Amino acid sequence: MGVPASRFVSLFAVSGLIALAGCGSSDEGGSGSGTDQAGPSGATETVKVFSTEGEQFNPVEREVPAAEAPEAAAEALLEVPADRTYIPRGTEVEGVKVNGDGEAVIDFSERFLGGIPAAPEKRTRREQEAVEGRVAQVTYTLTSLKRVDEVKVKSGGLTVSAPKQREDFAEPEKKPAPPGEGGRYGVRSTGAIWLQQKLADLGYLPQSGVDGVVGYQTEQAVMAFQSWEGLARDGVAGPATRAELRTAKRPRPSAKRPRRLMEVRIGRGVLMLVRNGRAVRTIHISAGSPGNDTPTGRYEVFRKELMSWSVPFSTWLPYASYFNNGIAFHEYPDVPPYPASHGCVRVPAPEAPLVYKFARLGTVVVVRS
Repeated sequence: MGVPASRFVSLFAVSGLIALAGCGSSDEGGSGSGTDQAGPSGATETVKVFSTEGEQFNPVEREVPAAEAPEAAAEALLEVPADRTYIPRGTEVEGVKVNGDGEAVIDFSERFLGGIPAAPEKRTRREQEAVEGRVAQVTYTLTSLKRVDEVKVKSGGLTVSAPKQREDFAEPEKKPAPPGEGGRYGVRSTGAIWLQQKLADLGYLPQSGVDGVVGYQTEQAVMAFQSWEGLARDGVAGPATRAELRTAKRPRPSAKRPRRLMEVRIGRGVLMLVRNGRAVRTIHISAGSPGNDTPTGRYEVFRKELMSWSVPFSTWLPYASYFNNGIAFHEYPDVPPYPASHGCVRVPAPEAPLVYKFARLGTVVVVRS
């Protein structure tokens, strides 16, 4: 039931996309937003196709044939560029049906799951997040049509999720408090003070972190150092790491102006907080994973939320500072030694309050590969 791509103007010929951070709390193209633009023989309907930016959505309006609106909307969604969608490339629409109660049942090819189990209880946490993001993207797009209120998604004939409405992804009424500076628990070890003081002198650890206890904060600082120096990133200060620490110098940012800025080095897995050309702190981060790459460039912090709601993944993003549409710095429990996010810049919990405070509105952000 797919509609040929040649019937549509390219989706992203539209410029000036504005990301919807926390868009689940607003009625952006909800059910009933479609309009007829032509007579009976050429009637069209407005659909909002939801592409992605980081962990948020970007809606773009398109006109599709009213008689084939659900199929056309689904096909338009699959036209979204690979770096702006959670749906795997090569996915095809095998069928769309809308019943009288406003429920759309859409069956994608097996590529939609891409090897992820159809049964939720068999998925890992990361697999579950991936499926939730794809289902949310489909649900938001199809429910922008007049006759669709909820969406049931299938892949290769297998049910991926129960029928979903936009309300299922909405921000909860009550916001939780942002997490504290966790990760201070650990073990005392010989040489810990020397290790921590060296890391503090080089800007990888705050002076308050020199406490003789090697915990998560120290491990993340070690990982930032290892990453910058080109060592294996495991967070453990072994002989090679300690030897390098004895002669190491403070990291130097490539950007010097303005006097106060934030520089992300994706390949090295660090964020530098820069004042007057000097990296006052260098923090381990995890940027976008392959296919969800964090775009390089020069940006400015334009929105801040202590607790920001990610609509696609139905989760809170603590200490969120947005700098590129839906892409933000935010706290995350897992900051591995490789790019793993959906495009945002993950920050370890102990450092998240500092990064949030440093990222004032208007602060320049430089992202380099």
